[in-house]
Amino acid sequence: MQLVWRIYAVVYLVLFVAGLNPALHDVAHLSPINWIDMIIFMPIAVFGLWSSAYRHINLPKNGWKILLFISVFWRPITIGNALLFENAVPKYLGSVGTFTAGMRGDAATAVMLLALAGACLGGSLLVIPPLVALYRNAYGDESLLKLMSPGRVSPQQTAS
Repeated sequence: MQLVWRIYAVVYLVLFVAGLNPALHDVAHLSPINWIDMIIFMPIAVFGLWSSAYRHINLPKNGWKILLFISVFWRPITIGNALLFENAVPKYLGSVGTFTAGMRGDAATAVMLLALAGACLGGSLLVIPPLVALYRNAYGDESLLKLMSPGRVSPQQTAS
């Protein structure tokens, strides 16, 4: 599993660096949300992935917990911004529609559904692993269900 994290961390770093150059050339068209995401939260995701894969970045546990907390609440803002204000869905459907223009009805519908499923899977593969890496850095391999269970006894409660 560690090999998968390492490969993913390198691929994510390459995607971040490759996306940085076009974004910096189109500075005038970037929204404040995209700026904050590019300058603050993408590096946090890269550091979290890199630390989870290679264990080279040491922060206190509370530092990772704070980064996880703000990243979890920031991610829906960026996704909502892309969907609502940057017309990501109509642009994507338009490009898929031009591809399926010469197809018959059922084939075009099937390709459209496959393209939407691929977009959801691709988006999930870009959003969820950095959050999981931040979680692993903050809590180790402890299960989220264990952390949320009502029967969980904290070390402070057992000491008293």
